Amino acid sequence: MMSESITCLLLPHKRVVENTRESQVLLWIWNILKEISEFDYEQYLRDGVVLCRLMNAINEGSIKGEITSGTNIKQKRENIEQFLRACSAYGVPKDQLFGVEDLLLLQNIPKVTRCVFALGKLAAENFDGPELGDEPYEPLDPKSLRRGGMPYGDDIYVAHVNTQDIKKMIYSHNKTD
Repeated sequence: MMSESITCLLLPHKRVVENTRESQVLLWIWNILKEISEFDYEQYLRDGVVLCRLMNAINEGSIKGEITSGTNIKQKRENIEQFLRACSAYGVPKDQLFGVEDLLLLQNIPKVTRCVFALGKLAAENFDGPELGDEPYEPLDPKSLRRGGMPYGDDIYVAHVNTQDIKKMIYSHNKTD
């Protein structure tokens, strides 16, 4: 009986951590690729195209050939496999990689997120571009009232943000630079 209540208490926190990590990864990808997607997080990554483009942005030429999107499951699988091979070659530990089906069939999105997060942390050492925030295990900071690892204003679940407002903000900011 006691273990059931403990499990119930821990599950909401775990989802908050995953939401925060997904948001951090999504913002990081958007900043590197200089684009914003209106797709849900899982759908944005699902065909592997964004991940391959991300890998090439971090380590130019790590994904060889044309990166093709579409409805062809074979092509999606190949994109994801190319990304995973490039991650491994870049130095992401094997235990941090996900299986193709984890993303392709949406079987384990948190594992996909952890892999991209590991890539982001590794890239911070070698890549002269936007950096990923801190691990989102930190509790809400009582001084700033924000989640650990998230820049001010970004401490919400980004996948549910109205991207039109973000686009306007970014485009207006870029015009003033």
